[in-house]
Amino acid sequence: MIHRTATVNHLAAIVLLAACGDSPKEIPAEDGGTEGSSTGVFSGGESSAPQGALDPAAQKDLHTVVALETLPTAKYVYVRVKEGDQEYWIATILQDVAIGHSYFYRGGLLKTDFESKEYKRTFDKLFLVSQLVPAEHGSSMAGTAAAPQAPVMNDAPLPALDVQGITRIRDVVSDPKRFAGKTIQVSGTCTKVNPNIMGRNWIHVKEAGEAAKELVITTHEPVAEGQKVTVVGKVAVDKDFGAGYKYEVLLEEGRLAPPM
Repeated sequence: MIHRTATVNHLAAIVLLAACGDSPKEIPAEDGGTEGSSTGVFSGGESSAPQGALDPAAQKDLHTVVALETLPTAKYVYVRVKEGDQEYWIATILQDVAIGHSYFYRGGLLKTDFESKEYKRTFDKLFLVSQLVPAEHGSSMAGTAAAPQAPVMNDAPLPALDVQGITRIRDVVSDPKRFAGKTIQVSGTCTKVNPNIMGRNWIHVKEAGEAAKELVITTHEPVAEGQKVTVVGKVAVDKDFGAGYKYEVLLEEGRLAPPM
């Protein structure tokens, strides 16, 4: 149980973007280019990734862009961005975007000849992404600024399990000391992401079922809100990071694993 959670709020499902000078991934549009298309961001599903978008956990092409112009609407925002010497438009769920600031995103769904009814204009190319993350986002819980970090996919072998199979989150939450110091594997849906706090991402994973419980997990890997995950990590109990951030139970050093 968390006595106080990290105060970093985030949009729906994490998709972080671009650095490395590579062009954005171009994905052929599967349907029409109007705002009525079923694309997640534009269909009212504000907490889900655009339909047809690449899985953020499966891609490694992280990019960085600079915001040049914004056109907000009621539920989303168009952003003209620059990546290297390229300029193009993206659209994401409504959020504050600072002109001249750098942002990350990952993945995206390419729409061509996309019509904006609100602005009465057509974008030749528009990339739909489910999340923009400020490059300077995040600070330590004690208030000291932390260097921006992009999520990293870890290709090293997963650690051996002390408890075989999938451990139910409800069992860990109800009896933390039983699992203290053990490496376990849990499954569930990510309900919240607080990235780049104290050099790691803090995700909340909730299992399915009527008696569903939620567990906080720290990881260096990219996880999006709404994403179903299986995570291997070590159980820590009675963790006190100072500044009032105390956890009765926490899964640390989380690694994404294939679903069982």
